[in-house]
Amino acid sequence: MTGATGPTGATGATGATGPTGATGATGATGTADTQLLSAYSTPSAPGTAGNALLFDLNGASSGTGITHTPGNSDFTVEDPGIYTVAFHGNLAPASGVNFPLNVILELQQNGTVVPGAVVQHTFHTSPDTATVAFSLPVDVPSVPATFRVVGEGGNFIYSEVTMTLYKVAETSA
Repeated sequence: MTGATGPTGATGATGATGPTGATGATGATGTADTQLLSAYSTPSAPGTAGNALLFDLNGASSGTGITHTPGNSDFTVEDPGIYTVAFHGNLAPASGVNFPLNVILELQQNGTVVPGAVVQHTFHTSPDTATVAFSLPVDVPSVPATFRVVGEGGNFIYSEVTMTLYKVAETSA
């Protein structure tokens, strides 16, 4: 015959940690936050000092964080981050200008010139043409932010212009 069970004894010391278990399955890939918009203008158009270049057509786009109305100068960014802004175009002097003619194109963000985003060409004769371009990262810490390319100098003709904005990173803060 067996007697009554006695009281439970004190808890013993914790044992050594066991081996790490197997790594779990990789989760599903999330969607990319792609923000991109490209606009261009192929016909020649007159440019004057203090006025922005117009882009008559939109090209490739992805996301809703960048907008541009065809035929307008302004690109609006609605999603904070770091963006690459790339511009390319052709310039020529307008008829009746005095030489030498210095033409400057500058990228403006909310009306302020973006450092490093200025190109210029000095024309010496009427048949001169020039291809100008810039591409650089720009921080957009607050929105909305408006970008445009503004001409300075004398009267000129611009053609085959393209501007593309695309988000490359979250804003540095």
